Amino acid sequence: MDKIWNSVLDFFVTASADLVLKIVVAALMVIIGLKLITWLAKLLEKAMDKSKLDPGIKGFLTNTAALFLRFMLVISVLIYLGVPAASFLAILTSAGLAIGLALQGSLSNFAGGLMILFFKPFRVGDFIKTETADGNVQDISIMYTTLRTLDGKKVVIPNAKLSNDVITDFSWYDTRRIDLSITTDFYEDVEKIRNLLLSAAQRNEQVLDDPAPGATLDKIQDGTLVFTLRCWANTKVWWATNIALTAAVKEELVAQKVTLRGPVREVRQI
Repeated sequence: MDKIWNSVLDFFVTASADLVLKIVVAALMVIIGLKLITWLAKLLEKAMDKSKLDPGIKGFLTNTAALFLRFMLVISVLIYLGVPAASFLAILTSAGLAIGLALQGSLSNFAGGLMILFFKPFRVGDFIKTETADGNVQDISIMYTTLRTLDGKKVVIPNAKLSNDVITDFSWYDTRRIDLSITTDFYEDVEKIRNLLLSAAQRNEQVLDDPAPGATLDKIQDGTLVFTLRCWANTKVWWATNIALTAAVKEELVAQKVTLRGPVREVRQI
């Protein structure tokens, strides 16, 4: 430690006054510049708090602005100390190219994160289906998106992949339709089954009146009748309404002694 300190003292003793002054001024530039950048970042953050921007976008813009200002501060200090700007920029360009090639995947995730944050194909809290997994969106960062599956697993998806996937957002709209199909014996009364299905829907308080529930005979297939009940519910209670409605329809079918039929399978003995 003493040797280092003595070397520093020797440098200042032997160095010219102009060089010492430059180093002192450069140090002051760094200290004052960093404090000013911190103050500007906080000012920008407060200004964006009043806007309706997504929290992820706010954080990204603040961090990017602070990083850019620090970068400009370093360049300014080096140029002040006498480092040739052309040489410095050439080295910086080469280093940037090398880093870019090494971080191609990360840069793709970064670009994908920007696309998701700015265009908002889904939101935190939405239940989405992707080519990788289905689940509730827990977090959208600049590099990754985190999902929680229905069975409680954490799935982290790179934004580069997610931004190129086909995404189904089940939570985007306030209401969703419930489609409940049953297959009955060919000789069942069509109006009886339709009224049975509509009655089950109308007794459920979560089923919306507008659009009104509908029950139709969709097709005759393999000697059976295929009926579908279609009704709407608020998205937040869609799952619970679907489950309750299925149970209610089953009870009605049993009470009315309706004969159900499954798909007919032809078995051939070889």
